[in-house]
Amino acid sequence: MKLWRLTFLFLIYPSTIYADQGLKISCINMISLLDTKPKVLKFEFDIISFKYLDEEKNIFVEVPNKNLKIGNDFFAIKFPDFELGFQVYEFEGKKPIMTMSKYDYKNKKFSDHYLCDSQFAHLD
Repeated sequence: MKLWRLTFLFLIYPSTIYADQGLKISCINMISLLDTKPKVLKFEFDIISFKYLDEEKNIFVEVPNKNLKIGNDFFAIKFPDFELGFQVYEFEGKKPIMTMSKYDYKNKKFSDHYLCDSQFAHLD
């Protein structure tokens, strides 16, 4: 009888389940900061993976964290032609600033620099 009551209560009371907390990151190329509609790059970073938005397919592509370089204040992800490096700068009395730099392997130089905004969120 008690098992039936417990099962009944479990079915009646809805529960909300959240995925692990992660970080949603949005970046804008520093050259286009003053544009009226700058292109925003979107990323997600959680305990097991880094995700970037594939704009052609409009889906997030997942890369396991074991494939990232991770340090105290930075992380980087390698692609065949380039590397994206994210770094957090902290100044005394100021809100931390996150930037992203794109390193082009072919030309052996940094090609783009981005200013990023991040927020903690429950990721699916």
